[in-house]
Amino acid sequence: MKARLGRQIAEALLYQLLRCEDILLSSQSLARAMRGAKRRTCFDNLYMHEQMLADSVRLKAYRAAIQRYVTPQDNVVDIGTGTGVLAFFAAAQYPRKLYALDHSKKMLTYARAAAEANGIPDLNFVASSSLKFHPPEPIDVIIQEQMGIALFDEEMMETVLDVRDRCLKTGGRILPAKFEFYLEPVQLLEQERIPLIEEQQLHGLKFPRTPNPPPRDYYFREVYPRDIECLLCHPGPVFTFDLTALARDQIPKQFSSRKPVKRSGQVDGICTYFKATFDDDISFSTGPEAAKTHWPMLLYRIPARACRVGDTFELDVEAHDLAEHCDWSWRIDIHDGTA
Repeated sequence: MKARLGRQIAEALLYQLLRCEDILLSSQSLARAMRGAKRRTCFDNLYMHEQMLADSVRLKAYRAAIQRYVTPQDNVVDIGTGTGVLAFFAAAQYPRKLYALDHSKKMLTYARAAAEANGIPDLNFVASSSLKFHPPEPIDVIIQEQMGIALFDEEMMETVLDVRDRCLKTGGRILPAKFEFYLEPVQLLEQERIPLIEEQQLHGLKFPRTPNPPPRDYYFREVYPRDIECLLCHPGPVFTFDLTALARDQIPKQFSSRKPVKRSGQVDGICTYFKATFDDDISFSTGPEAAKTHWPMLLYRIPARACRVGDTFELDVEAHDLAEHCDWSWRIDIHDGTA
């Protein structure tokens, strides 16, 4: 009896906490604060850093760019240093001043130990949010890896533009600065398809929609290049930007795409991915046609729809808060090319 009562009390408390979270997330500023708190906890997870260290595509591009663009005359900051690996790459170029910045004291303790283990001196570890970073001298190079799965969900724009406007020297560099953001209709491999509940039909059984709306993340799942059968249109970015030049009023609130279907098939969802560019020679992509990275792609799940060559794919997305992809509003149409 006592055990049952305890469970009921725990469930009631959890329900109230979830309601409070929904209320808090309705405020953009409070939602941003909650995301920041969750990220601090998330990036204390050593396994996440192990995944990033094992990502040879990521590290090869960053190391090549740092070797090319960091010089002994530079003042450099690594935003969100984590294990310190990108700062260590920069230290090998002997910059004038090098700051390794992270809000996680746990990870900074680890990064200090890693620097000592590798005999890397003259690294200035700073336990601080980037918003509170105030170097005594202008910064020549910002090294940043603030890209989330959906590119914007770690608030890369807000973070990097703030440090840029306050700290970066005129003509300074951001590594990486140039990005392409993609929303592409894809067909999954048959064995990777997970139909929506109302599409499921098994042995003559049907499954209706749930009576209550599903949670906000229900329509999203993570996929990797190996899960994609094909892109159904020629890929083209819905947003291209350069962090060294982007003005705050240029941050979009909507994305649109209109293009012909180039391959007949089944639209299983809209794949979200990005390309990061350091220069004409150094870049990497998280997309279906690229080598796998530790970043999965996000698939926005929709009821499966057939399409044919010559049809027109149309997409409109309202993104009032870029960092909250679960709250985006989607409109997707496929127009018959024979009509």
